[in-house]
Amino acid sequence: MVTLFGTEAERQACSDALSLNHFIRQHPALYGDLLYPAFDLRLLHRYLVSQCGESVGDELLSEVDIAPKELEERQYILAWQMLKAMELASQRLPQPAAGLKFGRTFRAGDLEGLQIPLSQSRTLAEAYHITRQNPNLTGSFTDNLERIDDQHLVVKGVNVAQIEPATLQFVFEQGLGSMLAIAEELTGKPVQLGWVRFPAPAPWAVDMAHYEALLGCPVEFEGDFFEWAIKLEQLDTPVVWKPLPEALQLEQELPEQDESLVNRILTMLLAIPEHWPTQEQVADELMVSQRTLRRRLSELGTSYQQILNQVRCQLAIEWLQNGVQDIDWIGERLGFRDVSNFRHAFKRWIGKPPGEFLVR
Repeated sequence: MVTLFGTEAERQACSDALSLNHFIRQHPALYGDLLYPAFDLRLLHRYLVSQCGESVGDELLSEVDIAPKELEERQYILAWQMLKAMELASQRLPQPAAGLKFGRTFRAGDLEGLQIPLSQSRTLAEAYHITRQNPNLTGSFTDNLERIDDQHLVVKGVNVAQIEPATLQFVFEQGLGSMLAIAEELTGKPVQLGWVRFPAPAPWAVDMAHYEALLGCPVEFEGDFFEWAIKLEQLDTPVVWKPLPEALQLEQELPEQDESLVNRILTMLLAIPEHWPTQEQVADELMVSQRTLRRRLSELGTSYQQILNQVRCQLAIEWLQNGVQDIDWIGERLGFRDVSNFRHAFKRWIGKPPGEFLVR
């Protein structure tokens, strides 16, 4: 779930412009070591298969370089992989409002790691707070600013990741749809938003009545930001949802379980960027033989080199997002002896060469 519950949201005590500028300065990088909950990609993959067929599901896995077994094994993926998947979904699913319709398929039981705290929430406001404080378990690409305005909580999405409009529209819609679906499941009642504002111009033809029917509130495509509002009294609605006993049991056992093999390798690689261990050193750290490591990764449909390439892509995006424009320098830092090999690799990962990514 690309959550619109926020990451480190802040109340706006000063003007919008000053608060927004301060917030962006405090959040310069969104990719480097950012992991994203894998359940979101699993749900999107299943939804694409159900709506568009197996071939589009296979295309998605190919685009993000993950095999089916590897996706089922992972607890986390890398942020660029989820964003790339969202881009593909925005292109393949029929528009408009494809993200809203997908988001509406989410259920509270999908939020791995949050079953116990959500079930202990007394009100929707407490559930909101729990998800807002755990972006690593819900996923987020936009940083969000909060304010209280005329007895409404207003949440403004800030596109500090510079996501292109069509993909960002899908990201925001998915977050909005999943938020409403989960909130209504938690409370057992319809949740009424005050309004939703999308930036203008819309990335595709818009039927305002269609959006308003789906969201149940006034909708505008005239703003500078994505924004939604909810009455404060709605946040006092009691939570009545209880998770399945097996979900609670699984969550209670999670801390005692070994972290997945891929997650452990990702953690090792992200901890020491640019000084990556060899496959032999990884095997030694995991206390297995190289042959065993290769076999176990092969069973998941991946390899050490594939995982390493995913991390290199993540780091390349971080540098580009932070304003590094020397492509030769990036390629050399990532271990490419020939910069043309880096350009080809980046285009394979992202779908466009690094020079085009810089100016998007």
